[in-house]
Amino acid sequence: MGVTIIGAGVAGCTTGYLLSQRGYDVTIVEKGGIGGLLREIEFDTGYHCDSAPHLLFYDETEEAIVGELFSEFSELDAHDFYAKTYPTGTLDEPHDYPVTKANIDLWDDSEQIWDELANAEGKTDADYFDQYMLKQVGPTLYERYNEGYTRKHWGVEPERITGDWFDFKISFPEEEDSFFSGGAYYPQKKYTTILKEMISDCDVVFDGVTGLDTDGDRIQSLVTENGQRLEDDRFVSTIDPSILVDDVDATFDYRSMVIYGAHIEASERLFPSHVNWGYFPNDYEFTRVTDYDFTPQSIPEGEYILTVEFPCFIDEDLWTRSDEWFDDYVRSFLDEQGVEAEILDSQTRRAPRAYPLPVEEEIQKFELINGRLSEYENMFNLGRVSTYEYIWIKDIVQQAYETVDEITATVTQ
Repeated sequence: MGVTIIGAGVAGCTTGYLLSQRGYDVTIVEKGGIGGLLREIEFDTGYHCDSAPHLLFYDETEEAIVGELFSEFSELDAHDFYAKTYPTGTLDEPHDYPVTKANIDLWDDSEQIWDELANAEGKTDADYFDQYMLKQVGPTLYERYNEGYTRKHWGVEPERITGDWFDFKISFPEEEDSFFSGGAYYPQKKYTTILKEMISDCDVVFDGVTGLDTDGDRIQSLVTENGQRLEDDRFVSTIDPSILVDDVDATFDYRSMVIYGAHIEASERLFPSHVNWGYFPNDYEFTRVTDYDFTPQSIPEGEYILTVEFPCFIDEDLWTRSDEWFDDYVRSFLDEQGVEAEILDSQTRRAPRAYPLPVEEEIQKFELINGRLSEYENMFNLGRVSTYEYIWIKDIVQQAYETVDEITATVTQ
């Protein structure tokens, strides 16, 4: 029994591995490089970093399979990851992130903010992001920490942002807390190495998929950019489903990301010693800066591996700006912060489908296209891009296990 998987990111590679372990003949079709968004940025100086931090965090009781899977390929180091946010735009004024009640006393108008918080409804359900946050923290905290960041990250007004992710991605603790309230893990091996090992028993075809050959309610083959027709018994997609459906006139907006990676020598560390990354809600074109001192590599003292994340849509000027522009922008930021720095090497990576856009019109388009694709009895889909969901690695791994169980059930029926 054969299964062909479209895409070799964490969704495709995990599914391929699990299927191959159950004795299926697995082919993976990948347009670019193995790893997807987990593919590392490699510097000419010999160091590396993620394309934005990708951490393994999961409930060790209910989601243990996530750790068990990655532990088959690499030792996992436990970390307590911490972040700060910089609502005033200066590194000299770090505030707790997740945003805490302790932040309130850092503001001159703290008495007013405490009054707003006392009159807020608290953590309650809401259909849209601005409603959810205003009910929980009041207008001033929302404006200073959340409103600008949300608009910058998603590229749309916060009152349009919807979904079921608010409750488990947003918290408001009393005082500084680790980012995942109990720690997370990071593998000693590179993610790309792990994923390549996962699919070592799979056949990999480097080509782009452009459509489907179908017969009634079954897919017969995939059509590729190079004119191949790849036939199989079952198919799994982890890519944009609109690519596979040509009889529905709709395409999705994804929020894209330019990820600037840099190996720098600097006069000081950007963040407090225990902090791994910082958020910039209000003052710069980027949203987050990460320091990769948690990666298992020996970075010389006084040198730092950073990524700087610039969200955008692919039709914006930011998407097409030159590598030199990003070098200059980050140099200017460091200079404004009083950090003397030399860029030893830099790489710019573009992720065209980094985040599904959680607004109602895009979700409706997804439901239309996915409904058409789900009519095929031998097609299965999973992953952030294919299911148009704002989910994490742990969620994708669990989807992979569920998909493999579903495929196995259809074979044994």
